[in-house]
Amino acid sequence: MSSSSSSSSVNMSTVNGTTRVTGLSSGIDVDTIVTQLTTAEKAKKLYKLQKKEQLAEWKQEDYRTITSDIQDFTDKYFNVTSSTSLLSTKNFNQYTVTSSSSAVTASYTSSASAGTHTVTVSQLATKATMQSSASPSKDVQGSTAVDYSALSGKGISLTVDGTSYTVDLDDVTDLDSLQDAVDNAVGEGKITVSEDSSNILSFTAADSGVQQIKISAPSSGTSGLSSLGFGSGAVLSNRLTTTSTLGDIADQLNSTLTFNSDDEIELTINGTSFSFDKDTTLKEMMSEINSSDCGATIAYNDTSGKLVLTASTTGAGNKLSVTEGDGSNFISTFLGSSTAGLDAKVTVDGQSMTRSSNTITVDGVTYTFNSTTSSGDSATVSLTQDVDGIYNLISSFVDDYNSLIDTINDKLQEEYDSDYPPLTDDDKEDMSETQISAYEKKAKVGMLENDSTLSNFLSELRSTFLDSTSGLSSTIFDIGLDTSDDYSEKGKLTIDEDALKEAIQNDPETVMNIFTKQSTSYSGTTSVRTLSSSAMSTRYKEEGVAYRFYDVIAKYTSTVRDSSGNKGLLLEMAGISGDSSNSDNQLSDQLSDYEEKISKEKDRLSTYSDKLYTKYSNLETYINQMNVQLSALSSYMSS
Repeated sequence: MSSSSSSSSVNMSTVNGTTRVTGLSSGIDVDTIVTQLTTAEKAKKLYKLQKKEQLAEWKQEDYRTITSDIQDFTDKYFNVTSSTSLLSTKNFNQYTVTSSSSAVTASYTSSASAGTHTVTVSQLATKATMQSSASPSKDVQGSTAVDYSALSGKGISLTVDGTSYTVDLDDVTDLDSLQDAVDNAVGEGKITVSEDSSNILSFTAADSGVQQIKISAPSSGTSGLSSLGFGSGAVLSNRLTTTSTLGDIADQLNSTLTFNSDDEIELTINGTSFSFDKDTTLKEMMSEINSSDCGATIAYNDTSGKLVLTASTTGAGNKLSVTEGDGSNFISTFLGSSTAGLDAKVTVDGQSMTRSSNTITVDGVTYTFNSTTSSGDSATVSLTQDVDGIYNLISSFVDDYNSLIDTINDKLQEEYDSDYPPLTDDDKEDMSETQISAYEKKAKVGMLENDSTLSNFLSELRSTFLDSTSGLSSTIFDIGLDTSDDYSEKGKLTIDEDALKEAIQNDPETVMNIFTKQSTSYSGTTSVRTLSSSAMSTRYKEEGVAYRFYDVIAKYTSTVRDSSGNKGLLLEMAGISGDSSNSDNQLSDQLSDYEEKISKEKDRLSTYSDKLYTKYSNLETYINQMNVQLSALSSYMSS
């Protein structure tokens, strides 16, 4: 809060409760002097603190960028759920699988080995079902007598198994000519038109493969539906609509669907009870059954017009048990009798097997049976080593590893240029955004120059390749991998493609063990952070390259605390977003300390500035008083 007043010789202002007199009595530019003295005072401590704070912030940013790169690398190659994980033996047991017959398809597990297998399928596993022997719904049927005399110039649309046809009724005068008109439209022998004693028409699917029939008004021209007797109450399709209620559906069936005294249908399917009233739609009924745990599903087959209840799993032992409460006849109307499920009967490499599922695993090979094999025939399933697949996995790892250490080495070799210290806010006031950006690009270089933590990290990663593994006679150097002889490459890996592919082809187990061998004393990944240094040393000697890599990376980037309560070294140093270390780390502590010191220094400078203004204000006041006295004396003398 400030206020000001002026006279011909004195300017007065109040800033934060302090009165400042900066008039013209002395001729001194007080504001400029105070600003210069305060700026000089800032240079003694404030600017140094702000620059140290900025350097710490940039250093933390660089650490976090590298930590994030390492974690991405880890997720790709050392997450056991990753398809490119070097910890997974399955990824080193890659095969190309072929089958001579579509009746059998196959895949493999981590315990599979290359080879050829003979498979015969004599019977597939099936699910138990319940359905009626025929569609329970009525044929397409009129509700009133046909009026042949009113058909001239009219037509109808007839949809047969999803295809629509226009039937011209212009020449129809009786049942025979109506049948001719239908045959001309959809083809002879597909639909039979009949007429009862009350002259009510029915359209029925003939024995020609036709299933679904629907009658409707034509897309153009005059409709003959009403004249044919298909008015209110008529059945316009021989299929049910699942959005119709059970009460409405009851009128569309060949036989009478009855409900109990409460107008409900009560079903028990495999011990699970259901109750449906007349207002329940067929769709709602099916949804309730299908979302339950009754061990069965129900569906309406629009092609056959049947409601089908199916057991959830295959096999002779998985049966359907369906009962109905007194008073209703849903089962006899819609479901009829049941068909038992069957077990699969197969022969694999001469061994006969009976299984409840069409998928089985034998010696690491998972077979899926799609159909029976021809009589006297069999399927040949072959697994051949996928050399290229395994090579590509290792090659991709080497490329990404080399890229990662390139990134880190670049940061370690950057030299900090002391000619480009961080800019203060005062510095930036006289610079454009472009100038600031260009300057800070140079100022940020060298934040991690010769950093010991990152140097140790790279050194430990290199050691994972160089140190032998207990129980293995071979190392990466025996399978076509090596470290570069070029010193400038800083430990990059190289690949002899021919040698590596030969090793994969001839001795895939050794290649796999070099990477995936686990410690016999301390296996896995979940407890590694809790092990003592002695236990870690034992584990390191016994494990392959991939697990050693995992351990080193965990030491530096794990969010899990070790036996001493510490997270990974890089997280302890700089933290990472999305984790408690984001604010709990050494550099964040430094930044908080700098922030506190900067705040105190700003308070001190504010007090210092106020004292200067007070000093010069007193001087101005004194000079002004002297001027007043001198003016009075001059007036006295002149009079």
